[in-house]
Amino acid sequence: MNTRSLAIVTAFAALVMQPLRVEAVGPDFNLKAMTYSANLVQAMDQCTFSVTNVGGVGACPESNANTDGTHFTVGRVAIKSMASRNQVSTTLKSSRATPPGALANKLVHTRIVLRITRTNGAPLVTWVDQTLSCPNILVPPAGDVVQKVSLVDCGLAAMLADNTTNKEVVSVQVIDNASSKPLAVPGVRRVR
Repeated sequence: MNTRSLAIVTAFAALVMQPLRVEAVGPDFNLKAMTYSANLVQAMDQCTFSVTNVGGVGACPESNANTDGTHFTVGRVAIKSMASRNQVSTTLKSSRATPPGALANKLVHTRIVLRITRTNGAPLVTWVDQTLSCPNILVPPAGDVVQKVSLVDCGLAAMLADNTTNKEVVSVQVIDNASSKPLAVPGVRRVR
């Protein structure tokens, strides 16, 4: 190995051996993310270990042992950054489901897990993840319901709910109160 090659290898090794950056980088003040919005799909049980192989991928028969399984045709959740009475909007519709009105008379609530970071002021901190349970919703006999509440109504401390915090949506679920099982979760589904 000549002297020039040795110098290049040494310089490369010095770059690779540098200690990793350990200080946090705060949120970018120019970032605008005003609303988290997701379509909801029927919650299904996780396949923890495969019992079959379909198309070369481990799989399990579909199951609702740990999820609710009630059919619905439209589900949406939206969470806004600004504190207001309609900061969290949950929509579920089952009037055209099979069977029609499958959600009728169910008592449900939206559960949200947020990771919140202060974006201005001092000290800049990330609080422990906040698990929120929004107020219960009784689905009317037609099977369709819309609820609009604030994050404070769902149990978030007021100082964390305003627009001065970065709110990461870690998870969202609509829970059936009778079974305590997830009914709807964010996802995508192809319509036939």
